[in-house]
Amino acid sequence: MINRIKTFENIFLFLDYDGTLSGFRREPGAARPSKRIKKIISALADDPDMTITIVSGRSMDDLLGLFNDFDTSRINWSGVHGLQMKFGSNAMIQSEKISSVLPKIFKIKKELSGIVNKYPCYIFEDKGVSFALHYRKCPKGAIMFFDSIIKDHLKKYEQDKSVEVLHMKKVIEVKPAGINKGDTIETVRGRSVKDNFSSINICIGDDITDEYLFRANPGGINIKVGKEKSRKVAAEYFLNGISEVYWFLDKILKRNRKP
Repeated sequence: MINRIKTFENIFLFLDYDGTLSGFRREPGAARPSKRIKKIISALADDPDMTITIVSGRSMDDLLGLFNDFDTSRINWSGVHGLQMKFGSNAMIQSEKISSVLPKIFKIKKELSGIVNKYPCYIFEDKGVSFALHYRKCPKGAIMFFDSIIKDHLKKYEQDKSVEVLHMKKVIEVKPAGINKGDTIETVRGRSVKDNFSSINICIGDDITDEYLFRANPGGINIKVGKEKSRKVAAEYFLNGISEVYWFLDKILKRNRKP
């Protein structure tokens, strides 16, 4: 794979955050980037042939807050599954498609709040343009309640083409439909002056939402993080965990160095 990467003049690197660059925590705010990954990303950003974009389900404010001691203007950022974008030092831009859907999103959140209020283990995360319901801290009984009551309640909204319900690792998210992580690839490349040169996309992610990235990257390199190697995964390559992601990124950094 490294030999293949060496044949391209430019690399567009799209990296998920949670579960890819940082481990999961019981409190989402505790999943801060390590010194090592910030050092790796900084070194990658120094490479003139590299364009880096962190693609996350987190809100832009949350994502940049995790990197508050890092020069965030050196790379691109995609928040809330592509609904929010920030290119280098430019101001954040937000999709115009979402404003008409927000009242419905807030209505669903209010309904779910009333349903789960007897289970304090559920945590709502308001992202402004969407919301997530975390149940990582919930005991077995509360998770059974989720499977039997909450999922059933959301089924009627999953038929609505204006709203998308994402079922991820111990969290669900309700967001405007029509935009996903995969759209980030076209958006980033469309703004890049490097797009006329020989280039390749490398996408790395661990969750179901990263499948959008993989499917939007035919002919590129798609890497699934995690030991579950399902046939439904659109990635061609696998890394077993975050430590292997760091190892692989380091290999990319050293790709042109002589032994």
